[in-house]
Amino acid sequence: MGQTASRINNLFRRKCSATPSPDHEDDAQVSQEDTTFLIPSAVVPSYPLATPRSPLRRGTRPLDLSEISPARPPSKRLKGDIQYLDFPVLKSDETIKFVQNSKIMLILKGIPGSGKSFIAQKIKEVYEDAVVCSADSYFMRDGEYQFDRDQLKEAHEFCQHTASEAAKEGLHVIVIDNTNVRNWEMKYYLDLAKEHHYIPLVMETQTPWAMDSRELALKNSHDIPQKIIAQKVKSYQPVQPIYYGWFINEVDSKKIYSMGQEWLQQILNVDDFFQDFSQNTQLDSGEEILKFFSLDSDAEGKTLHATAKFTGRGKQHGAMEYMKNSIIRRAMGQCFQLHIIGFVITPRTFGARLKLTWEELELWGNDDNEDPPESVFQPVVSRKDNVNCEEQPQEFPNNMEQNDITNKCKRAGCQLTCRVVDAEIGEDRFHPTSGNGSRAHLTLAYAPTVKPVCTGFDLISAVKCEQRAFSKGMSTDSQLEDQKVETYNIRGGVLRNYGEGTWVVYPEKELVVSSMFSAFY
Repeated sequence: MGQTASRINNLFRRKCSATPSPDHEDDAQVSQEDTTFLIPSAVVPSYPLATPRSPLRRGTRPLDLSEISPARPPSKRLKGDIQYLDFPVLKSDETIKFVQNSKIMLILKGIPGSGKSFIAQKIKEVYEDAVVCSADSYFMRDGEYQFDRDQLKEAHEFCQHTASEAAKEGLHVIVIDNTNVRNWEMKYYLDLAKEHHYIPLVMETQTPWAMDSRELALKNSHDIPQKIIAQKVKSYQPVQPIYYGWFINEVDSKKIYSMGQEWLQQILNVDDFFQDFSQNTQLDSGEEILKFFSLDSDAEGKTLHATAKFTGRGKQHGAMEYMKNSIIRRAMGQCFQLHIIGFVITPRTFGARLKLTWEELELWGNDDNEDPPESVFQPVVSRKDNVNCEEQPQEFPNNMEQNDITNKCKRAGCQLTCRVVDAEIGEDRFHPTSGNGSRAHLTLAYAPTVKPVCTGFDLISAVKCEQRAFSKGMSTDSQLEDQKVETYNIRGGVLRNYGEGTWVVYPEKELVVSSMFSAFY
């Protein structure tokens, strides 16, 4: 794999179509037997890989996976002096294992001389089959760096094509080794990560001289003068994400989608649920309800994530304090185990409920009692009213297509990390979370005209219903003021109706899945 970069370089040394160019720069897997505890249905539905993709520009020919990605060598944690390399992806065994089982795009960001390429070198030491994409590689001739400013555009097109081909092949670690001084310079790679279901992680250099133009001029390997370095320092833009959260890899995301769909299929057999949901959505059959919550919504086109804090690029209340928090900064790129403890279903949304650990609660920044703005909740529009279901493409591909998808992901980089464990069923079974972190969830699907953020507000409402029922000492069917709480025993757990279209599933088992704490930009 040591020859990966040079092989890719040879594929793309030609001028490509013009684009704007910036300045120079052992968790146990879920077995078939295990899933029967968490998945009530014996039939495993299929589902589409993604929403339709727009084609990317191709190079002279696509990369051959067998050519550039031989059997993946074991990754290894850095040892010895790791000063200025305080990144979980380099030093945490648990995180390294997660990266090995996932598709991760590491986007480096730093001014020349700040240690950016040194980080790329260390990443290659840990992940020997990682593909490093750099505009600098375009200027390497017989082992020597021969920079030509007139070819900067071609160099960045070369870097983009290299990353694009690696992403198409699903290689599990792609490194973008460019300066990315201004945040727009990362956009192509962030879009590429989203399109091919990679988890992006932006890594800024940590050296003390990272913003010292004098030191940077002395240390950069390309003899860039201090005047130009000073201009880059002045124009440097700190990373400002839209939100932070825990991101789940592609294969685990699809497994959780499938499990959620199976729970929904089972509870449709509960007459009261079907009648209540049918009345709220004006749908007449279980098939229509499944299409109503179909996985072809925008949520399915991404890897699943649980939002820890919506920052709005620093514009939200408390966003700047959160972004500067040393605990948050140190956690970026770290692996965490998420516990899925149930599901909340309303006519608006379908979400998987999480119970955060104390370490995850340190990263939690959302308001668990926030009142939804009026703009969030729009009247629910039935797919039956605005979509002719007969004209829709098949909702779920056949099993053979699904197996092909899974096998391709496994060959390239993604592996299942989720595992089933016993749930802690006690006196708090019907109020498993409250207060800080009780809003944590994964959005699985949502109705037409409804925004994904509504899933969190529906969970807040469900938690309030649980707390009211608990305060009244209700363990069975009872009347709660003007609201009746009904309980139903179903295969693998318990279903509860809290009224006003709010239904909660309490499984007998939990699903634990690995995730990476990162951000969406």
